[in-house]
Amino acid sequence: GRGGVRGADAAFLGGVCRGVEAEPGLIPVASSRTVSGGVEGGARLGVSARGLWGPFRGTVFGVRVFHPGADSCRDRGIGSVYDQHGNVERRECERRVIQVGGCGFAPLVYSALGGVAPRAHAFHRRVAELVAERADEGYR
Repeated sequence: GRGGVRGADAAFLGGVCRGVEAEPGLIPVASSRTVSGGVEGGARLGVSARGLWGPFRGTVFGVRVFHPGADSCRDRGIGSVYDQHGNVERRECERRVIQVGGCGFAPLVYSALGGVAPRAHAFHRRVAELVAERADEGYR
């Protein structure tokens, strides 16, 4: 599920980024509602890290997993389902992450059957590039 994917993403980032944290909490804001994946008393997000997109740039990644066989996905193309879930994650989290956390936000959307949205694919590609750089190997 989502926790396993979140842990795997954090492990990938741990080898190439600084300040990696799974389920980083946000400072509670009285007028804000709890975001997706929230826990009582404060919002929780997927994974946060510094250094993926630039040496000092922090990013919070919201992790969403859906099942393409769910009723809500029937009669829709997989691309539109990925877009819908990414937009929901962005709508629920992005503004607060930027305002409160002072860093960027990127939704990582995965299918429970192994597919990944384009943003999640770019995330994994970038992590692989950084791993190859550190090992002094090429990556294509």
